[in-house]
Amino acid sequence: MKWNWTTHRIASILSLPLQGKDLAINAIKTDSRAIRPGDLFVAIKGDSFDGHDFIPQAIKAGAAAILSERSGENPAGEFFHVQNTLQAIRKLAHAYRKQFSIPLIGVVGAVGKTTTKELISSILHGRYASILKTEGSQNGFLGIPLTLLQLKEKHEIGIIEIGIDEIGAMDQHLELVEPTHLILTRTGPEHLHQLKTVEIAAREELRAFDYGLTRSIPLAINLSDPFVKSWHDAHRTELGRIPHPTYSMNESDLAENTGRYDNTTNTLNLRSAPKVSTFPCPLPGEHHAHNLLASIVVSRFFGLQDAEILAGISTFKTAYGRTEIYSIPGNSEVIGDHYNSNPTSLSAALKLLREKTGAPQYHAVLGDMLELGEEEERFHREILQPIREFGITHAWLFGPRMKNLFHELQTNPAKAPALRHFAHFDRIEDLSSALRSRIKPGARILVKGSRGMKMERVLDELIPGRRPS
Repeated sequence: MKWNWTTHRIASILSLPLQGKDLAINAIKTDSRAIRPGDLFVAIKGDSFDGHDFIPQAIKAGAAAILSERSGENPAGEFFHVQNTLQAIRKLAHAYRKQFSIPLIGVVGAVGKTTTKELISSILHGRYASILKTEGSQNGFLGIPLTLLQLKEKHEIGIIEIGIDEIGAMDQHLELVEPTHLILTRTGPEHLHQLKTVEIAAREELRAFDYGLTRSIPLAINLSDPFVKSWHDAHRTELGRIPHPTYSMNESDLAENTGRYDNTTNTLNLRSAPKVSTFPCPLPGEHHAHNLLASIVVSRFFGLQDAEILAGISTFKTAYGRTEIYSIPGNSEVIGDHYNSNPTSLSAALKLLREKTGAPQYHAVLGDMLELGEEEERFHREILQPIREFGITHAWLFGPRMKNLFHELQTNPAKAPALRHFAHFDRIEDLSSALRSRIKPGARILVKGSRGMKMERVLDELIPGRRPS
């Protein structure tokens, strides 16, 4: 495939009048600091910055063309004026994506998307040399088109993470990506400030499977998720015409692929009748074994054998802020999981904290869970349940929403009998100082919170110059 961006091609895709000389475009960028001579700069209005304010810098850097919602001129080239630059870059990305016939795996879900995406990528490296994947969590209205614009002739397969934060977003993303394979990791509370309820959020995630079913796209189906299982049961007849392997960590779900996690060896035993295979888990914890199970099921769409899967797993590197494991003096272990937090992922992280038994202390350092909508108080109070269930001994709480959990612990201390100490802090420095003074040798510590809480600051205090082990 030979595809050259030019100003005339861009004008044609965006239904803009052709103007002046047809100029070659080297790359499409939204960061004025990254502009090189011959690039197209797309001015995007974001939450913190407005790209339109940086148009002069882009022109000075040699941008051959500017895409803007404001009128203007580019003495060195073309200046495109559109109503909405975000929609424009999505239209450009879709036109570009259409030039590729490689498999594109869409990874959707409320929980586990990024880790599953990274695991799928690693496993597929057991066979494929060149894979495009979403970087970090660039899974929204801007991140998805920027990912698609990175496609190159060398790529053999792509893995696109798709996130939603409003009703109707999934349909728009699927129309842009046009995935050839789909996996829905898990449903759960997500972006409830806009999606309102868990039921609505699950319905919107399942729009991906509706899309796949109508287009005969292979689907990897997690039967341990009640919303997914209900969808599966309602569409059994229609599913018969497409590949739709089912998987679960629970034998009672009667999935085609059943996993069992061995926390003593940190391995996944996978039974795909009549075969049983064992794989090392690159991340500890049953929830990550579940992510590995899902990723292996996806890899089998492409015929990967166990040897290739094992080779791929060995290349895995965790994404930033997700189950980073550190050792600190005193033979203590710290789990950094600070990129995101919601009730489902927090409960899983607390379970992981306790999966190694025999520690003298289990410290849960918890920042607010954000974007949970009108039910956020209840969701925070209900964290008492996994704190009790998993025997957490120390709880260090940060942020205004975590005051709800603090008050719940104050009111019902008998409901968490293992809890020896808990405190709430308004300043991260005070929390870090108090935590350091309480850590005993051999302790295990979890640091978790939503991205906006910047809980990595606790890790920086505990582990100067930190690097995951």
